[in-house]
Amino acid sequence: MTHEWVEQGYCVAFVTVKGVLLDLDNMTFKKAKWIAETLMKKFRLEGFLLIRSSCRSYHAVFNRYLTWKKITEVLFCMHECIRYAVQQMHNGHLALRISPKNGKNKPKILMEVGKQDKLVKDYLELFNKFKKAKDFC
Repeated sequence: MTHEWVEQGYCVAFVTVKGVLLDLDNMTFKKAKWIAETLMKKFRLEGFLLIRSSCRSYHAVFNRYLTWKKITEVLFCMHECIRYAVQQMHNGHLALRISPKNGKNKPKILMEVGKQDKLVKDYLELFNKFKKAKDFC
């Protein structure tokens, strides 16, 4: 059963100012994976989750905790990330949905790479709590 507020465009999101999240729209899985792997190596982000949010759209959650200054450096280093970066910087935090929204299914975890003991762990705790809340989905 989906609640009316989800059908009206509202959703549950994971929000942080402690590490890097990415919303990668309109690209192949191969391209999203390449971006996540490149950023992980370049900035020593320890590990990541790659998540399909909808058709040709992916989320990436990186493990390492960072300062806001370092987060902005990471987000603005690749042109594929800039649109999301500008929007999130305006909001003052980073956010990725973890619930269904407007006919889109709940995001699905596709890959787990490297360490998962910091921000990835934080994300998974909320993701799994929402998953267990049967009356929301």
